Amino acid sequence: MDKNKHIDQDEVNEVWRKEWQNYLGSNINPHKIFLQRLFVEGYPIFKKYIPDNVIEVLDVGSGTGRYGIRVAQDYPESKVIISDILEESLNIGRAISGKLALDNVHFLKDDILSSSLSDNKFDVIICDVVIQHLPDYVRAIREMKRLAKPGGRILISAVNTWNFHDVYKKFLTMVGRPYEYGYERSFSSKELSEIIQGEGLKVVAVDGFYVGYGIYRLKKYCKIFSLLGKIVNRMAKILDGVTGRYFSRNFGFEIVVVGEKKR
Repeated sequence: MDKNKHIDQDEVNEVWRKEWQNYLGSNINPHKIFLQRLFVEGYPIFKKYIPDNVIEVLDVGSGTGRYGIRVAQDYPESKVIISDILEESLNIGRAISGKLALDNVHFLKDDILSSSLSDNKFDVIICDVVIQHLPDYVRAIREMKRLAKPGGRILISAVNTWNFHDVYKKFLTMVGRPYEYGYERSFSSKELSEIIQGEGLKVVAVDGFYVGYGIYRLKKYCKIFSLLGKIVNRMAKILDGVTGRYFSRNFGFEIVVVGEKKR
């Protein structure tokens, strides 16, 4: 990825429109989506920062909608809005929600760079691997801050600069091959924390998960990467147990920073 190249948001949207159309072309199985390893590793990390009494929840740039839908299941008294700029994405979430017969989920076509939602509305906002695809990611964080209630939490994740996945992307750039998901910026936990603090939010937690996934996902090129990824992830979990999650926080495939809007 050439960082000096101008990136148009419409180009990014088109990449993901095609991705979600592929999902829609298959038989959507909610259980398979929830059993995807990245979600299995990631959702418990998000959940531990969601208050038990949460009522109003927003899932921003929802993709398949799996995070917002699982929150709706786990917090049946909550009201969850699942938003995305692409109708193709929302249609996947609608299909999953319909199969699960959920009545506390609502879907909204919305642009987080200029949201139609009202100020000070949400107790929790979830933004999973979205800002990395937004050239103007600071504007998106500013909008999320506007939408959060005073004291509300904003859970933002992004792919990690200090993970093998970033090495892989740099390798593709060196050999002149495109990355399959187009524009994707990486962040370190320190960098993302400083950006969030710069927007006037208090950072209350920094976390991360799935250290080995950057290696594991290369199994499509060679099966040995599947084994290597599993070994790295198992080792990271063992070391996390004696270091207070140091390795996942700093070297996870995804980093998660929890910001809180000042009261």
